[in-house]
Amino acid sequence: MPFDFDFVVESFVIPIIRYPILVLIPFFRAFDLNVSTLGGFLVVYSFVLNGAILCNNMFKLRGRWRAMSKLTHFKCVVTGGSSGLGKQIVLKLLARYDNAEIIIIDKIEPEIADARAKFFKCDLSKMEDLDLALASIRSVGQIDLLINNAGMRCKYGSLKQTTYQDMNQIFQVNVFAPIRLLQELSPNLSEERQFYAVTIASALGINAPARASSYGATKASLIAFHESWTQEFSQADSVRSLLVLPGQLKTTMFEGFKPPKQFFAPLVEPDFLATRIINCCEIGLRGELYAPFYANFMYALKTSPYMVTWLGRFMSGMDSCLPHE
Repeated sequence: MPFDFDFVVESFVIPIIRYPILVLIPFFRAFDLNVSTLGGFLVVYSFVLNGAILCNNMFKLRGRWRAMSKLTHFKCVVTGGSSGLGKQIVLKLLARYDNAEIIIIDKIEPEIADARAKFFKCDLSKMEDLDLALASIRSVGQIDLLINNAGMRCKYGSLKQTTYQDMNQIFQVNVFAPIRLLQELSPNLSEERQFYAVTIASALGINAPARASSYGATKASLIAFHESWTQEFSQADSVRSLLVLPGQLKTTMFEGFKPPKQFFAPLVEPDFLATRIINCCEIGLRGELYAPFYANFMYALKTSPYMVTWLGRFMSGMDSCLPHE
């Protein structure tokens, strides 16, 4: 793991927050201090905090769920599975599960030599292609895992430079296609079959930078849709979902400029994020997945007073880093 803010937080900050007494004991001993009162308080603090974290995680896993590794066979659809994050997800699923059958939806045929991986060519910006892909998927049978990963962006530039055709295309790929796939492949409320849906959105759907208005708008739409659909099945044990909100991924889609403040906002490695996503799929974990660490605070930035929000955006450099293409 590279030395960056995420490394510092995960290796030092979080352990100190969760177990502060382990850090303070050497100081107590060095200065011959009485640890009874403060030590007791810190033990209670750690017990309450870690208990709350445990309860939250257990609530995310409430209800009956069969781990994917325990299923006799499961079918998974991955959009955009020929490159980037999607390809890493496919490769890791095939490597981890002998019982997996993967259906890859993409414009480009993947370089994956495995009989368990099927490829359906589909340009998600074209509704007729999506209809054909859905017909092919239905012929395979019921889908157990849907990973809506495919996405695109327009050229970086002002809203004035964005054409209606560009806007229509990016909304079709980033919003309408994943909605249609989820609508067609997810079970009805009356069904009790197990189903897990992963939506790959973006932290930029919470706070969109200048010159990426169309991309940010699509991801904001996808976040809102996912949240609403998830609540339709909030009482169901067998239907669960995961919303993934990454920062900038280290993929070709986001090449062409130098990201600012990389120590605090490191690029997300697709391999690392794919592993975390599949770990959630395995156990049916509900909720959101943020990466890197700063993405956890995007909503806090958005809901802060205007001056605080403006200052945060200015200091991060997010509104000045994108080029004019």
